Amino acid sequence: MLKNLGVVVALAALPASAPGQVLSFSARSDLVVCSATAVDGKGRPVTDLRREDFRVFDEGKLQPIAQFHSGRGLPARILLLVDASGSMNEERKVANARWAAARILEALSPEDQVAVAGFDSRYWGVVAFTRDRETVRTGIESITPFGSTALHDSLDKAARDIASHGEGRRAVVVLTDGLDNSSQRTSDEVIARSRALDVPIYAVSVVSPLDDPGSSSFLGKKEAGQVAAAVETLERYAALSGGMAFRVSNPAALVQAADQIAGELKHQYRLGWDAPQGPSRFRRVVVQSTRKGVTVRTRSGYMPPS
Repeated sequence: MLKNLGVVVALAALPASAPGQVLSFSARSDLVVCSATAVDGKGRPVTDLRREDFRVFDEGKLQPIAQFHSGRGLPARILLLVDASGSMNEERKVANARWAAARILEALSPEDQVAVAGFDSRYWGVVAFTRDRETVRTGIESITPFGSTALHDSLDKAARDIASHGEGRRAVVVLTDGLDNSSQRTSDEVIARSRALDVPIYAVSVVSPLDDPGSSSFLGKKEAGQVAAAVETLERYAALSGGMAFRVSNPAALVQAADQIAGELKHQYRLGWDAPQGPSRFRRVVVQSTRKGVTVRTRSGYMPPS
């Protein structure tokens, strides 16, 4: 049974990158490295920034950028985390989640590697990192919704799993309705633990048109209370990790979300700076661009080496 296979088994099968594709950042323990996505006023990725176009503020103090990579030529590793709980057991939700995953696969570059994990009350590996898109599609199709939902626990495990596999462009993309009824940890606990990891989280909330403010069938925020609260929590995950959150209920929105996720992952910058001396506590980070009209998203901070 796939559920009996630990996700570590799946992720451990990650093949080595081809020569010339390994990110040559220093392995020094005092080097802080973060992913950064730059977008213009219309949300489109800005792909031609240089080291001097960035400003890194660590606890409000400007830091020299010691190492820089534009992301070009560096394959991405994407972990698709698919909600397999009973709350997804609705034909429209299942179809939309699978369609979103397929669209993301189509939009990624051929050299990008994708793994699949599922979750209900547990978290398990389905497909190891691979460039074989058909294997990924088959794995996604094999996931059948059933059981309770431990979304927060699963996001915690997914971010930590992919963070343990070295440098490079990477992200967790979670496909879910956002509801959680069996996690051992609260969303605040998981956010506090995961926001220091350099793993952007992209959340695609698959909802009914009745719960989607962008739909003509939207019932209103009051009626959509539980779903709205779940979506807002996913938006916090995305904002604090440097990713992005989407609420989708129709094919057009799915296309837009999938294309934007894939586009951003293709142009993920990597910035490194020397960790300032100080107490071993969470340090807040802000990354900006000197280019007018450009917004930079990155993780909200890090824990310095002890």
